[in-house]
Amino acid sequence: MSVIHAPKQRRMDYRVLSFPFLIVPILGTLFFRLWQLQVVEAPILVERAEATRQTKIEKLAPRGLIFDRTGKLVAGVKPELVVTAVPAEIKKHPESLLAVSRLVGIPLEKLQEKVDAAAYRPYVPAAIAVGISIQVATQIAEESASLPGISIENKPMRYYTDPKGFAHVMGYVWLPNDRDEKRIKDLGLKPAEYVGKEGIERAYESDLMGIPGGEVVEVDARRRPVRVIGNEPPIPGTQLELTLDEDLQRYANAIFSERKMRGGVVAIEPSTGEVLAMVSAPTYDQSQFYGGISKADWKALMDDEAKPLLNRPVQAAFAPGSTFKIVSALAAYRAGKFSPSTSVFCGGGYYHNGRKVLGCMSHHGGISFGTAMEKSCNTYFTTIGVAAGREELGRAARDLGLGAKTGIEIGGEWRACVPDSEYFKDWKNPPKWYLGDTVNMAVGQGMVTATPIQMANLAAIVANRGTGYTPHLVRSRRHPVTGERIPLAPTVAHKIDVDQGFWDAMHNALFRVINQGTAAVAQIPGVEWAGKTGSAEHGRRKGGKTHSWFIGFAPVNNPKIAICVMAEAAGHGGDIAAPIARDVVSHYLRRLEMAASKSASSTPAAP
Repeated sequence: MSVIHAPKQRRMDYRVLSFPFLIVPILGTLFFRLWQLQVVEAPILVERAEATRQTKIEKLAPRGLIFDRTGKLVAGVKPELVVTAVPAEIKKHPESLLAVSRLVGIPLEKLQEKVDAAAYRPYVPAAIAVGISIQVATQIAEESASLPGISIENKPMRYYTDPKGFAHVMGYVWLPNDRDEKRIKDLGLKPAEYVGKEGIERAYESDLMGIPGGEVVEVDARRRPVRVIGNEPPIPGTQLELTLDEDLQRYANAIFSERKMRGGVVAIEPSTGEVLAMVSAPTYDQSQFYGGISKADWKALMDDEAKPLLNRPVQAAFAPGSTFKIVSALAAYRAGKFSPSTSVFCGGGYYHNGRKVLGCMSHHGGISFGTAMEKSCNTYFTTIGVAAGREELGRAARDLGLGAKTGIEIGGEWRACVPDSEYFKDWKNPPKWYLGDTVNMAVGQGMVTATPIQMANLAAIVANRGTGYTPHLVRSRRHPVTGERIPLAPTVAHKIDVDQGFWDAMHNALFRVINQGTAAVAQIPGVEWAGKTGSAEHGRRKGGKTHSWFIGFAPVNNPKIAICVMAEAAGHGGDIAAPIARDVVSHYLRRLEMAASKSASSTPAAP
């Protein structure tokens, strides 16, 4: 018997049932993403795609021009052809540097020095040769395919009209190192290709560096430029008008250069604090730094015993000698220990308990203030200085700007030393102070020291009868595009409150120093002016000669210039420093007179 079996009903596979639930969301997600890419994000993606075929080549901004107070150019900018090298590429292809050395005629070692100095920025092109000829530049450009890491650029480079006369004031410009980068970033700025090193160039970096521009260039798949598709011109740096007089700076420099002396000159306009001249001798040549100074040249400058890199007006402190007697007079007057009518007996020196503590140049007998200043009597000023005491001497010195930085813009300024309790307060074991120390301090010897700019500032304060301004080197800023001039206002830094009788007596005494005293050689025909000589002993005496000082101001009744001259180990202040000051002051006043006469003759007469 046959058995008919009914067919089994197939069960639905759960995998088949789950398939639509899986594939539909996946397809939906893909569709949504495709729609998003093609519709929503299309403009952004197109822009990104274009960007991958573009690059921006930054263009160096020309540094701001710098002029003197009369409008003469001091620091300019000119286009130069520059060979640059990418340190990382040179490391892989040293043969490129060897080829460049042969083409530009610079020893390989010097080029390698510059590459090594820029190695902390391995992928940033660094200048290795500046100011090459168009012929050499063309050769390098033609061989660029075989010189990986090397390129030629036309850059606006800094130059100086007088690379020796303004070296210490201006500083120089070159590639930034890591310290420069940190310093500039701390100012909230992006470091430029070239930055200021020392002087005005460094102090006014944020003004001078400008804003770099750039070219937007289309590149091929190998990142080679194809065409320029955009250009953003750089904005030059702010122009600066210095307080310095270029002619006076040259003149003062020439005096020290001709006499081969070490020292400095600082001249200040008393009514504003504007520095008219600031000379340090010996100087150095800024052009040595143009294109980067070599290690050998740098070592020669550092090893030179004359220390040409030392900015003596602000970085070198010396005992001020008898110029400090102005301080002693102020201290004693304020302490009630002295008046202009006070007389002191000079028996050839200052005596204590019958023993001579300090000698004097002569036996002056009974001597008054004016005559004591005129003849620079040590006995007179040690007597009133000891009566005032160390603390009053220190307070007067500080009120006249000693023992502290003047605040001039350029860096590296020294405080020098006023040995009062303020100076010793941080010393763990301060030295014991004796009467002889006070005696020495009263005549500007011993531990007391000052910089030439401090002493020029002191002369300006005395010229102004107690009012002193912060010495400064920049007179105004000028916008490079609009030409808008922004003057910098003088800042009062000192105000000494003593009656006019003291200043009358001081001005008269200092006038007598030149009219008939130790600085008689400084007389200028037709000009009445005031000053004080100083001859300071020191530990590094050469042939027994003292440091030579002179400070003064002219004319005495309407001061236009205050000056300090300091010549190291050169001799008596009246013999060396005073005639230099005479020549500098006479030169400046004569030029002022000529300028005033020219201005008067060009002014149309009133109808």
